[in-house]
Amino acid sequence: MTELFHVNTDSGVPVYRQLVDEIRSAVKLGKIAPDAQLPTVLHMAEQLGLARGTVKRAYDELERLGLVEKVQGRGTFVCYHPPGSGSRKDQAMEMIDLMLDKLDELGFSMDEVNIFLDLKMRERAVNTPSLKVAVIECNPENLSQMAAQLRKIEGIELYSYLLAHVEAYPYNLDEEMDLIVTTSEHADFLRSVLTEREKIARVALRLSLSSMARIVRLPPGERAGILGCSRRFGDLLYAACAAYASNVLVDPPAVISRDFDWQSFLAGKTALLIPDGLEKFLEPDGIQFLQDFAGQGKLIRCVYEIDEGSFLYLQEKIERLRDKP
Repeated sequence: MTELFHVNTDSGVPVYRQLVDEIRSAVKLGKIAPDAQLPTVLHMAEQLGLARGTVKRAYDELERLGLVEKVQGRGTFVCYHPPGSGSRKDQAMEMIDLMLDKLDELGFSMDEVNIFLDLKMRERAVNTPSLKVAVIECNPENLSQMAAQLRKIEGIELYSYLLAHVEAYPYNLDEEMDLIVTTSEHADFLRSVLTEREKIARVALRLSLSSMARIVRLPPGERAGILGCSRRFGDLLYAACAAYASNVLVDPPAVISRDFDWQSFLAGKTALLIPDGLEKFLEPDGIQFLQDFAGQGKLIRCVYEIDEGSFLYLQEKIERLRDKP
């Protein structure tokens, strides 16, 4: 195997770097098969006339790049698998690596690469027709938070609907939209009222890790309240408190109303759980009450988000829709 590699001590390029580039190229071009064992550091050093420290440094760099794996007591093995041997995500990551390697060889900095990628992504977004995506949920808190997450996907026009609206006016929704996103809880109902059922994409929601962490950190003895726009969201947070803060006294959820009694609700409470973005649903006096409470108690903003697997599924589904002729 050592005959594949050639280094030039007079080139001005560090010898270990030359060896890294030689091995990386051989691996990615398939000259060295996946799972193949590389020569030992001693053997490689002797065959190329290099110091063992130089070869070890090259092997360490290859391991950092994710191309080889050192197995204690056995040796160094190639762990790179060429594009096509893994999932679509693995293939995409491999192609990105190859592109970054090439740009690195051309001397571009990571800042320059980021600028080029951003320009190309913007160019593609301009030239790609937008897909119409509807998101449907039964409560305004989850609906708002799901929509905020979906807006991170470029190239879509997003429309938000409360489930009650769809129940009353379902007739044109599936004809106008390219994709309809909802939770598993409501997917079966939508399938019963919409004709183009293949457009329905069901997702799972979870309490965000940051929200969960803030609830878990509530010390025993705290008296917490839950406030939202809907009973449904309040019940979700109440269940989360029961699971992650069982030693905290949590009052039953309250729902904002036009004549809501803020003073009575906040009396005696040292912590308050609310949906992130609640202010958009409040009158100015309600916003002021929240600001005043935040100055003396714990104001915990909670987010239910589309989980990672569901979000990846949506991105792939949208890409397939874009690729359709």
